[in-house]
Amino acid sequence: MRLLLSLLLVFFLAPGVNAQGLGQGTAEAPVTDWPSADADTMGLSTKALQAHLDRCKQSGSFGCLVAYRGHVVQKWYRVEHRNPFVGTRSAVKSWTGLLAGMLIADGAIDSVGVPVAKWIPEWTAGAEADVTIRHLLTMTSGLSDRTGNGVTVPPPDSATAAAIPEGPGVVAEKNTTGYVFDLQLDFPPGKRFSYSNEGVQLLSPILERAAGMPLARYARERLFGPLGMENTRLMVDEYYNTITFGGAETTLTEFARIGQLMLNEGRWNGLQIAPASWVERSTTSIEQMPNYGFLWWIDPKRTNYAATGSLDNVCIVFPDLDLVVARMQRDPHPGAEVKYQSTQTLDLLRRIVEGSATKE
Repeated sequence: MRLLLSLLLVFFLAPGVNAQGLGQGTAEAPVTDWPSADADTMGLSTKALQAHLDRCKQSGSFGCLVAYRGHVVQKWYRVEHRNPFVGTRSAVKSWTGLLAGMLIADGAIDSVGVPVAKWIPEWTAGAEADVTIRHLLTMTSGLSDRTGNGVTVPPPDSATAAAIPEGPGVVAEKNTTGYVFDLQLDFPPGKRFSYSNEGVQLLSPILERAAGMPLARYARERLFGPLGMENTRLMVDEYYNTITFGGAETTLTEFARIGQLMLNEGRWNGLQIAPASWVERSTTSIEQMPNYGFLWWIDPKRTNYAATGSLDNVCIVFPDLDLVVARMQRDPHPGAEVKYQSTQTLDLLRRIVEGSATKE
């Protein structure tokens, strides 16, 4: 009996166990700060968490964060990195997909089946006329990857972006949107998966014209603002085209908030930011590629999905485990000993929850 009472006291009094997690409150009582909790109290494997931390350090990361049931159970930054801002690289593609779903929910876009030509007159003739928004969201538009020859974005300049606190920073000198307008398809749309920065950049003018305002502003007002992502901004080129395929600027904890939103099925403190049906659709495999949805990478075997960019900038969501993991890196790290994104890392992350402390 005494043991049972002790266990009950630990359960009811331990910080974070019963408290609501980030974004899981209501409009009247919102949870805006990310609560932390002790891994032991949450019944997690401290051994697996330590192994994950070791892997973050050995892979050269800037920082990593693990959240369970909406509570941070691990957060680490590399000491020499004083500047908290990091570029998402291609992980922002998944955010672009969310914005598309939100505009469809707003009624600004009828459906994913709408032809691109409705918004882009340059694509009203030839094979391009058959390309739909769905094709762009699933990397099946018929555009091949032209990385190195076409649209490229360098890492964001924090000083430049900080000088424009209410808006985006300028990181690319070329006209990224004008460039993709002039492209021709490499194969018929819908036939096969082909990862393409250009295809996702083509969504920029479509979403912006549908929103009726600069897309960076729409993202700030409808997505970043409600989620408390005050230090996050989409980038633009010098022609003020919003860059939707890479290079957004954020912080580690704000990067992870998008993952928590997805885990919450698009809901945030009682407000439906993105439709739950869109979250499900975005993370369901497409016919042409079992590991891809609507601009989200999917691992059907391990039941997780992720927003992923180069240098292993990644936010991974495990819905069945109520787990969100974010890992960011600024530059190539010469002392990196392991690669973070791997099956070994994914299996290790599962063991954080499945290999509880009582089994160690």
